[in-house]
Amino acid sequence: MHDAHETRIGDVPSVGRAYVTTAAPEAVTAHQTATMPDEVAKVIAGLTAEYEACETTEARLAHDADKLETLLQAAEYKAQGYATEPWRDTSLAAQRTDAGKQLAQAIGQADPHHWWAAFAASYAELRASTRGTPKR
Repeated sequence: MHDAHETRIGDVPSVGRAYVTTAAPEAVTAHQTATMPDEVAKVIAGLTAEYEACETTEARLAHDADKLETLLQAAEYKAQGYATEPWRDTSLAAQRTDAGKQLAQAIGQADPHHWWAAFAASYAELRASTRGTPKR
């Protein structure tokens, strides 16, 4: 939900925000929900406002999750040989909750390819079980 407005204005990176002015997320949400039933539009507008205000635990967790996703991208790029320290540092510093900080630390210590290796090793069995066919 917190990125819904980006379908209209794009995901402007923090560096770009110094150069570009976009519509406020609440204004974009109002336009996006204008033809929805009032009750649905109000719920979505409320969620957008809550996220943007960042005063509730849920909003802080959602902000952390957004930065954790960029931290995961940085970890993958680092594993490919790219320098990502400034990117990682800003994503780590942006964590607002203890849970977000713990997950960020775990991401920094994990091998981003480990999950893929385990998945690839079990893929034939997974495919067979989801399609109801015997494993070859």
